[in-house]
Amino acid sequence: MSPPVSGLITCLCPSGGNQVDAIHVTQLERDTVLVCLDKNLKIVNLQGKLKSSKKLASELSFDFCIGSVVCLQDSVLAFWKHGMQGKSFKSNEVTQEISDQSRVFRLLGSDRVVVLESRPTDHPTAQSNLYILAGHENSY
Repeated sequence: MSPPVSGLITCLCPSGGNQVDAIHVTQLERDTVLVCLDKNLKIVNLQGKLKSSKKLASELSFDFCIGSVVCLQDSVLAFWKHGMQGKSFKSNEVTQEISDQSRVFRLLGSDRVVVLESRPTDHPTAQSNLYILAGHENSY
């Protein structure tokens, strides 16, 4: 039986440190979980310990606070206020990136296809643009 998610998150927090809220949690494999915390993604086992593997990097770091995440077969898309960045699970290299300070982006859906909305930063009530990110299908 798997530990409850709250127990897993507690394991990830340093003792005596501030509690960190998980933004996103996804089970990647039978015994592997991806946990998104602020600017980092951690790939851990069911006990909350970083998982070392030749197939997956155990941590992926970003230069922005992550708002949402979409897991693909071999990479992850991390979304933030002004864009998105994709990183390879294996190499931790950036695979793709959208960054535009003049737009505010929001992930609308990722069940079958990834749908992204954008609006002008200086006019948030303006009509939005919708984008379907081609070639991306949520794997988890």
